[in-house]
Amino acid sequence: MDPTALLAPPIRPGTISELDRFADFWLAMFEENRNVAESDMVRDWRTRFRRYLERRILENEARFFVAVEEGAIIGAAGALVADGYPFVVHGIRRGYVFGVRVDPTRRKRGIATRLTQEAIAYLRGVGCGLVRLHASPFGRPIYERLGFRPTNEMELR
Repeated sequence: MDPTALLAPPIRPGTISELDRFADFWLAMFEENRNVAESDMVRDWRTRFRRYLERRILENEARFFVAVEEGAIIGAAGALVADGYPFVVHGIRRGYVFGVRVDPTRRKRGIATRLTQEAIAYLRGVGCGLVRLHASPFGRPIYERLGFRPTNEMELR
């Protein structure tokens, strides 16, 4: 048995009632990477986040996973079937992993890797042949170990 498995908390699908906690992790991930702060977002972003993900979860087009230790969520990751153009037009199911974050005091135990693997497994299970994500500097080594490769995607702000 892998000795780190003894230190690893259980990972399970999150519930709709835990979407607000997942939103906390999602925002903290952005703030840690200095991509956005809550003050940069629209006032009702949490309501939008919850409504969007709740609808997609009920349609089995999204799921999020949580790592739980001592009764508290200490890590989370989301998975979505990509919607909109070009996916609908091309008829190709593509997945997107997002919001991977582990509480800073619980890192370096393989939790983010396991959360990402669960998200990928879900997306593969619903027929996604391609999975994408946006990697932070913290996450890039994890994703590269899992086989992700950089693409030619560019951004204009």
